[in-house]
Formats: sequence, C-alpha cells, structure tokens
Amino acid sequence: MREHGFHTITLGCKLNQFDGAAIEGELVRRGFTPEADRSRAGIVVINTCTVTHKADSEARRLIRSVRRQNPQCTLLVTGCYAELDAAAVAAIDGVDRVFGNRDKPRLAPILDELGLVTPATTGDRGCDASAELPRALHFGDRTRAFLKIQEGCRLSCSYCIIPTVRGPSRSVAGSEILDALGRLVRSGYRETVLTGVNTGDYGLDLDPPSDLAGLLRQLLASCGPTRIRLNSLEPLTVSDEIIDLMANEPRLAPHLQIPLQSGSETILRRMRRNYRLGAYLERLLAVRKAVPHAGLGADVIVGFPGETETTFRETCEFVEASPLNYLHVFSWSPRPGTPASDYPDRVRPAEVRDRSERLRRLGFNLGLRFRELQSGRTLDAVVLGPRPDDGRIRALTGNFIEVSLAPGSAERGEVIQVVIERVRPERTDARRAGEPSWASGSVRPDPSGFSRSKT
Repeated sequence: MREHGFHTITLGCKLNQFDGAAIEGELVRRGFTPEADRSRAGIVVINTCTVTHKADSEARRLIRSVRRQNPQCTLLVTGCYAELDAAAVAAIDGVDRVFGNRDKPRLAPILDELGLVTPATTGDRGCDASAELPRALHFGDRTRAFLKIQEGCRLSCSYCIIPTVRGPSRSVAGSEILDALGRLVRSGYRETVLTGVNTGDYGLDLDPPSDLAGLLRQLLASCGPTRIRLNSLEPLTVSDEIIDLMANEPRLAPHLQIPLQSGSETILRRMRRNYRLGAYLERLLAVRKAVPHAGLGADVIVGFPGETETTFRETCEFVEASPLNYLHVFSWSPRPGTPASDYPDRVRPAEVRDRSERLRRLGFNLGLRFRELQSGRTLDAVVLGPRPDDGRIRALTGNFIEVSLAPGSAERGEVIQVVIERVRPERTDARRAGEPSWASGSVRPDPSGFSRSKT
C-alpha cells in the first residue's frame, strides 16, 4: 500500500549516509516497505547537510521538489541543516515534521505521533541515542555498507559548524562495532566503510582508552572476506600503526582521504587547523612509501577570508608537489555561529569560482596521472553492479578507482581481480566530488578474495 512505502534521500557525508541507513533500517523494522520512486512513497525522509551555504540551498530545493512531486506524502526532514536551523526548515511549505541529529533516535515516537505505526511494529525503542549503534541498517545494493564508529568532533576549526550540529567527539564501544560488522558480513556486504566526523579520534574517550589501529586489528580478525575502508582521517591521526596495517593487510583498502583545507600556512592558521604543512606532507609521504599505489585524496577549501592570489598559488604548488591523487574542492561560505563568519577580507564570488575551477583542473590532472600509473596492474575490486546507461559493470578497487568492465563479466557483490587496461580522460566537471576516478579493465580469471597486488 502507498501509505506503507517509504523513500529516503540523504545529502552530504558518509556519516550522514550511515544515519540514512539507520533510518531506513528502523522503518523496515517497523513494517514499512522501501519505495524506489519518491513520487509514490507514503513517507519521504530527507536527511540534510549543512557543511556549506550551498548545501542548505540544495536541501531547500529538494524539499520543495519532493512536495511538488508527491503532494500526499508525509514529509520528514532531519540531518545537520535541520539541527542547525529547524525553524527555517519547518517554514518551508509542505514539511510535516522536522527533527535534528539529536532527535534521530526518536524516530519511533515521531512515527507514533504522526499515526504512522504499522501492525508489524516490534517495539518502539527506535534508533539508539548518543554514539551507540542502531539495531537495524538498510543499504539498498548489498555491496558496500557504512558503519559509524565515532560521532562529533573535538576540534575548533574557525569555519566549521559540524561540532555544533553533531556535538563533541565520542566513540562507539568496540563490542558494538564488532557486532554490527558481523551482521553486515552475514548479510553479504563485501566492503564496509568506517565513518565518523573525526574517525581518527576513535577510542580517546573510552574507558579504558583505545585507538583506531587497535579497533582495526579487532575488525580484521573477524570480518572474514570483507574489505574495510577508512573514511576521512585528520592528518595527525594517520598513525604509523595504521599505515603498517594498510601495507600488510589486503582487506584494509589502500586509500585515505586526508583533509588539507589549504596549502598556505597563513590560511591554515586563520582556519585554526591543528597541524602545519610539514606535518601533513610527512604523513602523505609515509603512506606513499609504505603503500606505493595507495589512493590519496584531500579536501580543500577555496575562498576562505583573507585568501589572496599568492596564498591560493601556495595551495596549488603544495598540492602539485605532493603525493595526492584527487581533490574535493569546496567554496567557503559563512556558517553563522562560526568565528570565520565574522572575518573580514572576503574573496569576491567571481574570484572564488575562478580559483575553484583552477584547483579542480589541477585535481583532475593528478587523478588522470594516477590512473595512468595503474595501467597494466592487477587490482582487487568489489563489483558494484551494472551501469544503467550501457550495462557495463562497475567495480571499485581498493585504491578508489572505479573500473568499467564488459557487460555480464561479473556479478554484483563479487570480489574479483581486475586488470587496468585503458584510462579514459573525462571532462573535469564530468564527475561529482567524492566519486572515484575512472578506468576501463577486464576481469582476471583468478579465485575471488582480497590479496595485496605486487605487480
């Protein structure tokens, strides 16, 4: 029935993707059915992002679009934008209920209040509070899953609103993570991405204290034939122990995204980042030495107040001389409540757009160069499934290259060996930020399973 179907839309980071899966899992647990077509769903949940002003605008446009497409649905809005400015979200015509990140654990009583509980309900505990994990997760394609190990942030970067909407840094108990990973493995997921706001901070608040490397060793001892991928790690949390594990454990994906934000010491200080460029570069070089073909990416903010053409060129020069392979480029926007929102010397919008394009072009060239270096190599890959446009098979390598394979050459969810055969240059704006780079390849007829390639 229409009223029992739901559709969720999640914007933003991998942690938000996990939250979206938790919401879906709770809805499924309570008897609702996933509906692929949002115009036909009885319930639509929009899980928003607020990392930039553009993210807020995207959320507002999406809310209005969903209401136009589906006038009869119950429209729920949550996430970081809903946490930051619930009144602004509630004022959008057609929104039935707003609940922020801190209220996500109250999904069950919210459904009760709206009269949306079905006879299949098995309890009303809902999603767990704090940093605890929910009982149910629902990921659509059954190939890659996200698993939250940490929530919130202890840093005080001058531009960032996330500590306000996500709270202080806190870790999920290791026993909970092991249990959740076991459920994902038994459900058939072949890659699990560990997520958090500041993932490398894992364990500092536990009693007794722990760390990410220790957690990884526990997970790798129990994850069986499943690959583990790390999400963003702050530079100073990329420890020698993590690098050593990545160099020697085939099931730990050789891929890190390490936020840079600026390649100018002057701008880094204004951003209140907790490292200097020398420390950042030293960590990159340590990874590259231990894992020569690791995929290395960075977030970079363009147009931060006080950025000049000189400091922007410093960023470009640092990136070009570094071992980085790809960039996620963001335009700075003022987030009310952050120190940087009051900083003078703002950069003109036209200049921000020009610099962003120049930096994206640089990132594109770095990615192309990296893919060309992989030509002829045999890499582990998890099969994601066919592309909707031409039926070619998509597979994701450990070092974050998406490989296009011949139709019918592999099945969704398989772990395969692929040979990189051809690199296809794409237009610099042809891929969204956060997506892996592309190459074409073929399936090597080897037994399935992860193995560190030596070729």
